[in-house]
Amino acid sequence: MTTKQTPMVETLDYASGATRSLALERIGIITELELRMKFQTDTSGTPTLIQDALARIIKGISIRDGQGHAWWACGDGRQLHWLNYMQSKGQVRIDTIPNSGTDNVSEALWKIHFGVNPNNPFDPSAGIPAAELGQLTLEITWGAVTDMAASLLSIDSGTVYVTPSTILSGPEYNQARRNMLLPTVRWEKYDIAAAQGELGVRRELPAGSILHKTLIMVVDGDGTRMVTPTDEDVTEVGYIKALENTTPWKRNWIALEGDQYSHYQTAAKPVGVALIDWGRIAAGSALDLRRRLPGYDYLGFTTVDTGGDIWLLHLAYSK
Repeated sequence: MTTKQTPMVETLDYASGATRSLALERIGIITELELRMKFQTDTSGTPTLIQDALARIIKGISIRDGQGHAWWACGDGRQLHWLNYMQSKGQVRIDTIPNSGTDNVSEALWKIHFGVNPNNPFDPSAGIPAAELGQLTLEITWGAVTDMAASLLSIDSGTVYVTPSTILSGPEYNQARRNMLLPTVRWEKYDIAAAQGELGVRRELPAGSILHKTLIMVVDGDGTRMVTPTDEDVTEVGYIKALENTTPWKRNWIALEGDQYSHYQTAAKPVGVALIDWGRIAAGSALDLRRRLPGYDYLGFTTVDTGGDIWLLHLAYSK
């Protein structure tokens, strides 16, 4: 298999409150994008740093073609970070921003992987057929310095360096292209407006797709990740088949966190996040929703507080 993995010369630079875009190479099949983010900061005192600061300053990431179709998208950098964390057993670089000194350099490294095997950068199971598209762009929407610290911190510069992993043309390309899935990764944010028991909060699963995994992140009203059992917003999560009026899978959130700890063998127990492996629930490789219609399948939540949010990131595919 002929492959290419070379950092792009062009970069994506930080600009407070703005969206920056980078044209991706339209060659071969892109199977992964590696994002290395570097920030330089100054302090004027001792700032109190915000949780997940380097990830939280990202307010959105998307990969779009010239027709406006989104191949991959998230609404918060923490979704990408915690997806990487869960899939790499907690071995993800995200530096703690120093709370003293000037010209401090902090970095994070994340991967947007399109296939089902995140350990293989050239996994041919899924990818973006960049050579067939007239345009392909990576976009990042930035937050502000207050996403890192409320005060006493300033940003000198921020830069994202992008390294695509690509399967190039040739016999292997043709075989991979014929068999590969197309990523359709989507995100959602739900405002917990009221306490609702018995999986009363229902969010529709992506009908018509092959659903591989779903990342759930629950945050409190101040945006920090939910801590159980001292400050619960969500107590249960479940899969609801509305057409059949059944709930084939339901878990207590605390039990789910413990299960995630052992299943993904993370360095520490996840706090406020869970990565649902639909293959484990459906007794297969994924949850096949291709013949299901909107309104048939839901992810349900039992909520006990208000003011927080539930963030969802669906890793789905089409043929």
